[in-house]
Amino acid sequence: MVTSKQTTQQPSNRDLLVAETLEQGAFFDLVRVASRLEGELNRVFRPYDLTTATFSILSILERVSPEGLSCGDVAGQLIAEVPDMTRLLDRLERLEYVIRERSSHDRRMVKVRLTERGMEVVRNLKEAVHRCHKEQFQVLPPERMEDLRGLLRELVREERSGTSSPAEPSHARQAGLGGRAA
Repeated sequence: MVTSKQTTQQPSNRDLLVAETLEQGAFFDLVRVASRLEGELNRVFRPYDLTTATFSILSILERVSPEGLSCGDVAGQLIAEVPDMTRLLDRLERLEYVIRERSSHDRRMVKVRLTERGMEVVRNLKEAVHRCHKEQFQVLPPERMEDLRGLLRELVREERSGTSSPAEPSHARQAGLGGRAA
């Protein structure tokens, strides 16, 4: 006889997402680790109403201060693609961390600059960010960190070299698949 406890028992969430290939397993692991690390870093930013993406914008602008950058140039410098750059800049502007100014030479061009308040926030957070990263990676000795960085750069180099793309894997392109005209 089957009891109600036996029929309602569900596998854990981890049991439901099973990698079918070595590559898929590596992808799952990479995404899980990145998500966890980013969550820890976002806790450092929370008192300033920032996220990893918005702090990255401030850090980029700090490096070019006081000149500022166009919105497109800021987006091009980010670690991860963000589809909502305008919303992120709106938020940073409301917090008075950045200002946007139209170019007097080309009204289509908008430059983003760090405010004094934004500069202060970046300065205040730098040490906390360094501490967070140090704690996150303390289990890896420096030579293993170099190995990890090398492996990750290899993945990025492969993607940038045009040999593969998520929308059109290299094996699909070689077979004439992928929707592009040859």
